[in-house]
Amino acid sequence: MLEQRNLRNPTVEQLQDLGNELRAEYGNSYLIKRLLENIKVEGNYRGIIVDSIRNDGEVHTLKQFPYFYLFSIQADQSIRCDRTIKIGKFKNKEEFYKADERDQAEDIPYGQQVKKCNYLADIIIINDKDIHKDAVKDKNQFINDIYNRFILLIELKKEGKPTPQHIPSIDETLMTMAYVESRRSSCLKRKVGAIIASIDVIPQESFFDKSICESVHVVSSGYNEVPFGAVPCIFTEYGKCYRDYLLEEHAKKINYCPTCGKKVELPLIKCKCGYETANYLRVCPQCKRELEIEYFCPDCDTEVFKEYLQTDGKLLDMCRALHAEENAILNLIKTGGKNFHNLVLYTTTYPCNLCANKIVAAGIKKVIYADPYPMREAKDILEKGGVKTEKFQGIKSLAFFRLFYIM
Repeated sequence: MLEQRNLRNPTVEQLQDLGNELRAEYGNSYLIKRLLENIKVEGNYRGIIVDSIRNDGEVHTLKQFPYFYLFSIQADQSIRCDRTIKIGKFKNKEEFYKADERDQAEDIPYGQQVKKCNYLADIIIINDKDIHKDAVKDKNQFINDIYNRFILLIELKKEGKPTPQHIPSIDETLMTMAYVESRRSSCLKRKVGAIIASIDVIPQESFFDKSICESVHVVSSGYNEVPFGAVPCIFTEYGKCYRDYLLEEHAKKINYCPTCGKKVELPLIKCKCGYETANYLRVCPQCKRELEIEYFCPDCDTEVFKEYLQTDGKLLDMCRALHAEENAILNLIKTGGKNFHNLVLYTTTYPCNLCANKIVAAGIKKVIYADPYPMREAKDILEKGGVKTEKFQGIKSLAFFRLFYIM
């Protein structure tokens, strides 16, 4: 495939383009289906590792296999940048950040969707620690920790054997609660959950379970939702995300290119389901598939909707819902939150700037999150406010009840 396109030493950008091209033409699961066709299993084997999954369509295909588990291996962006430049994958930081931003989430369904893949992950492993290439003992310890904590559990479950020695950590339990809480959200875009717990701990040396909890009290929870008494977007007269509705209404009023002034002449676009619709719509009226608001001015090549709508930033802040973290903090106040101490917030995504401000003001000491792409501004607010942030590591809610069940 690479040889046919004269890509003997392809760049990351060329590989991203090729993957998008193939998924757009043959479907989002095309690359995985081709891979499965070429896997030949001979004799006894303990498992097959598939690396570099970039689209959620590939994940959904693999999840059809009963013993498939998706691992999300994470490291801070700055660490990944240094590592990849060191091995020659990228020439400089600018090249890395451009590719990494694209990897995170493209606006096209067949594009790079690492953030969505992480959401679908069964197990998260943090790989922030640099181990020297000659440190064989440290390497083996790192791999053995992963095997004993996760792989062994999967193998024993597959063989139908009891696993009394494997119990979920406090982090795994509370993050699962946060994900369960998120399912109550009526949001059409993203469902987020948050749990606030008062935790007293005794520090330990264990690599994975960093603390043995002396006492844990879940004191509040929340999910992203419109305020009490308001009607969720799906049940309103416009029947869609309120922000999408505003964007569509605003887009209808765009008559001229904001850059050169040429009159905008919108062609119809054809959805994958065959329905032809106006270019400015966010969602296909027939199949409800998300569409792109896209129109390039033929004179100056400006992407008109993107350029024009972004100038009206208030539209992007018109979400009707309270965030999960906000609801959890408000619920904490209702219960008299001053009586609790050592508050830890578990959230399925990284807090935004506004939520970060409220977390600091609420006296929360730590935030544990499962999102691999934290907002830099929010992270700065939390750090300056004395709030420790920590990436979640362990078995996520999607696999929690598959792996931790009583025989």
